Amino acid sequence: MENLEQKYQSVLKDCTENEHIIGLFWGGSRGKSDDFITENSDMDIYVILSDSAPKEVKEKMESYVSSWVEIRVMHITELKNHATWGGSHEWDRYNFAHNKPIIDKTGEIEKIMEEKGLLPENVKASVIKDSLDAYINEVYRSAKYYRDGKDMAGYLDAVESLPFLMAALYALEGRVKPYNKYFEWELKNHPLKFLPFDVEEFIADYLEISRTGNFETQAKIYKAVKKLFIEQGYKDIFDEWKVYYFVGDEK
Repeated sequence: MENLEQKYQSVLKDCTENEHIIGLFWGGSRGKSDDFITENSDMDIYVILSDSAPKEVKEKMESYVSSWVEIRVMHITELKNHATWGGSHEWDRYNFAHNKPIIDKTGEIEKIMEEKGLLPENVKASVIKDSLDAYINEVYRSAKYYRDGKDMAGYLDAVESLPFLMAALYALEGRVKPYNKYFEWELKNHPLKFLPFDVEEFIADYLEISRTGNFETQAKIYKAVKKLFIEQGYKDIFDEWKVYYFVGDEK
């Protein structure tokens, strides 16, 4: 295995000394916490150039790429346009959450990173509605399938409900849903202030549903989530489902 620290120091030196390179930050696990770094961890590095940087600078930085080192070289305008909501790289927004630049010569990069690590305010309501609507749909279907003795279908819909639940909970606070790798770390280190459960209890219940589809646990979470979102002004979403089978309510 190549000497990653040595290569990183070379990259850092070039970025510090070259006037056309205005920023550098980690991607992947190294951008979140040292807790995720293992002997098998590669390096994912973003290098940000001024828009006027000559192509030779980009080529030089890309020459560091190897099977263990990924260098993403972007001009500052490319970074601004990267991972826009609704774009093909929307999925990359969480990469910027809880992340800080190592080099930021203009002071602009940290602001861009902070913005990309959050849910855009103008889409918050629609993300909540879409995610919450999908969550309710999956839970109701799971409940009906279990009621009718179709346990396999009930389990599968229970599992499929979980990502929608997390998207809705994070959107309520203007945040993007974390990648699965950071599920537990995010909840414990950057808690959801509106989460209607103790974090450890919620993690245990979430895993119980993912492993077994347990209907009682689904109903427990659903009722608390319903109460939360109604209190936060989203009663109309639940009202749209009144003609369907209710979970944990009187039928």
